[in-house]
Amino acid sequence: MDRDSFLTSVHNAAAEREQEEDKMKRKIAALLIMTLLCVPALAGCGKKDSGEKLYVYNWTEYIPQNVYDAFEEETGIKVIESTFSSNEEMLAKLTAGGSDQYDLVMASNYVVEAMVEQDLIQPIHKENLENLGNISPAALGLEFDPDNTYTIPFMSTITVIAVNKEKCRELGVEIHTFDDLLNPALENNIVAVDDVREIVGIALKAQGQDSNSRDQAVIEASLPWLLQLQPNIKAYDSDSPKTLLAANDVAVGIVYNTDAGMAIKENPDIDVVFTEEPCQISMDNFVMTANAQNVENAEKFIDFIHRPEIYKLILDEFPSVCHNDAALAIMDEEYLNNPGSNVEASEIERATLIGEVGDAVTWYDEVFTKMKTN
Repeated sequence: MDRDSFLTSVHNAAAEREQEEDKMKRKIAALLIMTLLCVPALAGCGKKDSGEKLYVYNWTEYIPQNVYDAFEEETGIKVIESTFSSNEEMLAKLTAGGSDQYDLVMASNYVVEAMVEQDLIQPIHKENLENLGNISPAALGLEFDPDNTYTIPFMSTITVIAVNKEKCRELGVEIHTFDDLLNPALENNIVAVDDVREIVGIALKAQGQDSNSRDQAVIEASLPWLLQLQPNIKAYDSDSPKTLLAANDVAVGIVYNTDAGMAIKENPDIDVVFTEEPCQISMDNFVMTANAQNVENAEKFIDFIHRPEIYKLILDEFPSVCHNDAALAIMDEEYLNNPGSNVEASEIERATLIGEVGDAVTWYDEVFTKMKTN
């Protein structure tokens, strides 16, 4: 055997050992998680109900019940979750007095500044968070909260185009640009998130405009495009749009990547396509209400969520864009190889972060309402 062949064989053997070690690490991580969830229940060693509560206001289908149960088992603190379908719905509830009803709220990046200005949220004591170091540095120190005074990153969602490959072939439809969503062959064949900034943002991008525009004329000019899209939309659904996709009831979804990932797990005909125009992305964050009654419990819960094994449990069920590096290191192949869940880094990098648009949000709401009621 010559020198080059020898070195090649050594390199290949080392690579194989590294792959086996990686598989073993993932198996060990899975066993640790099972131990975390199962041992307290079997041994009866979990804490009993202490009477302590934590009130969480969250997106639908974002934190699984088994995570809440594990937190209560460990701490004795019972989590009471209420859900919303849009940031606009959440803000309306808080400004109407909901700040007294909840301790922790899940807020997307583009509403945080408004929440601070309206005194709806308070600073979080980061010194109480032991697992802060697990969070990806890229998710910290962003423009909407440079010092993470009010926010602790949770996960991100990127709005993607999910397609049912078989149904699209039958309809003779290919999606390469946002304009392809207007194809009359897609009549009554799209499920879309019921989210004004996402849908109007796509219309603006399709016309070569800034999806964070504050120009009234530009925003209102998106209406004709939206009215062309309207006949193709079978349902507006932000709660569980993956249901129609997975059940073969629609050919296309304009959906959060979390739902795309879940649909792909259920139906092998579902895939994600990336258009010439970049997607839109938003970051969801834990914020604490100004009138939170259970501050210490809220901080315990945030810290609990960012344990890698707990964060993994969430991604296993609701596979969003991961912002916990320690959790990503133990994720299974099912997550890592799912194009809806583990979106390519290049697509995340070129995606447009949905920004705060101030009073211009009124014009976004107006064109979206006209679209839906046409």
